[in-house]
Amino acid sequence: MSDERLRVGIVGCGYQGGRLVEAIGLSDSLVVVACADPDDAAAVQLASTAGGASTHASTDDLLANADVDVVMVATPHHLLAEHSLKAIRAGKHVLAEKPCAVNEAEAAAIEQAAAEAGVCYMAGYSFRYLPGWQKVNALLAAGAVGEIVSVSGFFGMGPLSTGWMADPAYGGGPLLYLGSHLVDQVLWYIADEPVEVVADVRYRADTNADETATFQIRFARGAAAQCCVTQAADRFRNTLAIVGRAGYVTMQPCGFLDYEITVASSALPEYAEPLVLHPAAAGDPRNAKHLRQFADLTAAIRQGCQPSVTVADGRRVLRVLDAVVASGRSGRPVVI
Repeated sequence: MSDERLRVGIVGCGYQGGRLVEAIGLSDSLVVVACADPDDAAAVQLASTAGGASTHASTDDLLANADVDVVMVATPHHLLAEHSLKAIRAGKHVLAEKPCAVNEAEAAAIEQAAAEAGVCYMAGYSFRYLPGWQKVNALLAAGAVGEIVSVSGFFGMGPLSTGWMADPAYGGGPLLYLGSHLVDQVLWYIADEPVEVVADVRYRADTNADETATFQIRFARGAAAQCCVTQAADRFRNTLAIVGRAGYVTMQPCGFLDYEITVASSALPEYAEPLVLHPAAAGDPRNAKHLRQFADLTAAIRQGCQPSVTVADGRRVLRVLDAVVASGRSGRPVVI
């Protein structure tokens, strides 16, 4: 494939579609050429911010009438799989916003379709590209904590009371919205297969969406992760603590998508005493993470391989979240 900018079609012209378009405007490897949404006004408005991209009332129309290399799917959760599959079957590379689908069965269908079509599919876990998240991953890869024994993670936000994110019929609720990020974070860092989940899930009486989920994930090599995801917090917040046989790493927020990291290690001399790190990004962290994500995607497409965050990663997250819901309903552990 040539080094010309890859042509992008955006499916879903709401908030997240807008975030993608803003970040693509800062990229030298991508250009938005088409926007699709059943809300014509939303498509027109987003297309105008993209420099006059074509507008389409449906994904089918975009695929039939716009010349695109990549489709980025930023719809409500319950539509992610449907529109990703349409793009894949049309031979397009796909970046789908997390959680990629609403359950593992949908993700499995995407995985099979992408393999059959021979296209690149990126699971849109853009938080992996935050400097704080990447620094922790680098510390773990360097052996800072040794064998991981335990991880404790929290992702919280204020109440989701209106809009599609409050409605479970649309895949709303914090388990899919934030819990997918937390489970992806835990799976990435532990780098082992989850084998069992036990959970308690509390639901809101007014919206029927999950309000607070607490759950433990047990892993094949013996590590365990304790997680809490809630919409009953007073603000957006993500914390994590990793304990291993050779040390520990903690993450605390110190601004929006910005982290203060504390590391202590008996394996790495520079961290023999606890040290606080602050790997901050320049500019808007939302755009910065997307630009790193896009660089990964573009390189994978040009090299004919898969990106570092794959459909298999997205499927693994949903396998765990399916088990969280099932365990919460039954009150029993679920083997996965």
